[in-house]
This record gives sequence, C-alpha cells and structure tokens, in this order.
Amino acid sequence: MNLFVFFAKLLPLTIRLKAYYLLKHRSFLDLKHPKKYSEKLQVRKLNMLPEYSSLSDKYAVREFVERKLGNENLIPLLGVYNSVSDIDFDVLPNAFVAKTNFGSGEEHIQIVKDKATINRHEFVEKFEKALGSSYKGSILGETQYDAIPKKIIIEEFIDSDGVDIEDFKFHIFNGKDGFLQIDFDRFSDHRRNLYSLSFEQLPFDLLYKSGGYKLPELESLNKLKQAALVLAEGFDYVRVDLYLVKGQVLFGEMTFTPGNGFESFSSIDADVLFGDMWVQPKIIL
Repeated sequence: MNLFVFFAKLLPLTIRLKAYYLLKHRSFLDLKHPKKYSEKLQVRKLNMLPEYSSLSDKYAVREFVERKLGNENLIPLLGVYNSVSDIDFDVLPNAFVAKTNFGSGEEHIQIVKDKATINRHEFVEKFEKALGSSYKGSILGETQYDAIPKKIIIEEFIDSDGVDIEDFKFHIFNGKDGFLQIDFDRFSDHRRNLYSLSFEQLPFDLLYKSGGYKLPELESLNKLKQAALVLAEGFDYVRVDLYLVKGQVLFGEMTFTPGNGFESFSSIDADVLFGDMWVQPKIIL
C-alpha cells in the first residue's frame, strides 16, 4: 500500500468522495439530496448490497445470466483457476481470452490470438501481480469488488472476422428507462456514442468523443435491449454490457458503479436527465 492510499484511508469515505467529486466534476457533491446521476452513484457506494459483489464477479455472474437468459448468451468458459500455476497451457486452444474475475484494465486481461507467440513467464508474472493486487477503485468506495474471491477465468476467443467487437452498454434505471452507450474503435481511436433506448443518438458525450457509427439493424438492437432489460429487472440501476457477434447476443458483465461515478458528461444536462430517471431507494448515510 503506498503512502497516499494509507493516508487517504484515514479519512471517512464521505470526505474522500466529496474531495474527488469536486476535482473531477468541478461541483460540490450533495449526498443528502442527490439530483444528478453522478451524485446518485456516490450515494450507492455508501449503500452497497451483497448482490453487487456476486453480480460484479465475472465468474459468479454466469450462473445468474444462465438462469435469466440461458447459456446461449454466455461466452464459452474454458477454465477457472485460483492460481496462475494451475493453468495447463498445453490443453488450451490456440486462441483464448484470460482475465481476472474482479479487475479492470489491461493489467487484468490478455487476449491471446496465437498461443505460440505468448511469453509464458510474462503471462504468469502479469496475472500473479493482478491476483495479488487490491481493486484500485475501492479507495473511492467501490468496495463490492473487495468481496469477490479472486480467480482467473479463461474464455473462448470470439472471432469477429478481425473486426473490433463493439461494446453495447445499456444503462437501465428501475427496469425501464435509461440509455445505450456504444464504445467502438477502442484499440485505434476510441469513440463513444450515446443513444436513447429507442436508438436515437443523444447530443451528449461521456468521457470519450462521439463519432460516426452505423447502428446494427433494428432487430439486433431490440434483441440486445431485451436481454439487458431482463438482466436489469429488479435493480434501481445497473449497466449491462453486451456484445453482438454475427447476430448473436453475448453477455459481457454487469456494473453497478460505472467509472466509479467520476466520468463526466459533456453537458450537466445529461447528468441531471439521467439522475431524474433513477428513482433511488431510501438513502442511508
């Protein structure tokens, strides 16, 4: 633990949240009477529920998805391991995706397209370091990840004919309202477009600039939305991440505190609009 984290943890979480919120959003955080989407995300972090951990676990959530949608929407699982040393590379296919079940960022995932080209020593070192790390967002309240039993999961590599797979991230409020975030060109010039749930582009950006993007056909979009609505049922807010590969809807993950609540919209109007959509349960501070 570095000195900054050590001293930061001496402060109450509410103080940490207010200070960082002011830094990132250039406005004061109102925890008692939250109006904006970004404020309600901070309130949620003070009111964590146990299911946020199990459903944020990229391995454990598979059971929930299978129960709600069936296994045809799950990327096939090749293995789950408590330690990197348990992985038998010889039995793995030529291409696969390895990732931790609790982390995010490049240090927690490796896409292998040709097993013969990977440096196994570096692979082992990378994931040993990842398994030994604490979730970086917990210092600012994303404690749901701290309760996840750490594992490495290996999934099939999904071939999309060499094209980057777009992320369809459905932000669903109270099971009905929300917006769609589509991330594309992530490995070249990352762009992010926002749409209503009727698939009309919204005049806002969220962290990344919007760009030219051709939406899939309406039938596929509706399949994606229906899957997201089924998985979001019963939650006052959740972001459901899905992929569309050759017409098939595949599950990515569920996120209860996207961007830790510190990603800014290009206009405060969007923050207020989505805050109005989110009817939050009784607040306990």
